[in-house]
Amino acid sequence: MALMKPIEIRNTGLLAAYWRLTHCQIDHAAGIAEFRLHGYPSRDARAAGKQPLPGLNYRATAAALGLPDLHAVTSATLYAAARAQPAEDGTVWFADALDA
Repeated sequence: MALMKPIEIRNTGLLAAYWRLTHCQIDHAAGIAEFRLHGYPSRDARAAGKQPLPGLNYRATAAALGLPDLHAVTSATLYAAARAQPAEDGTVWFADALDA
């Protein structure tokens, strides 16, 4: 599972078009899930084992994810959150992204 959307990386002129969930950390005591999507120029670059470009970071509560608690978090839930919620920079990047 991944998302497809070309996004320029931090005003560098580099484009990442293939975005994959690479990290997730859940703090049950604080009620926060932190996750990161890393971008690659293409699906082929990812499949060839190339290193990802800098990622986009997210933080969400169970309520923001539409879950009763964080024990129910799935990859699909986090991809859905990335489509609907802003990243740490305040931008909703993936509202119009395609499934890859």
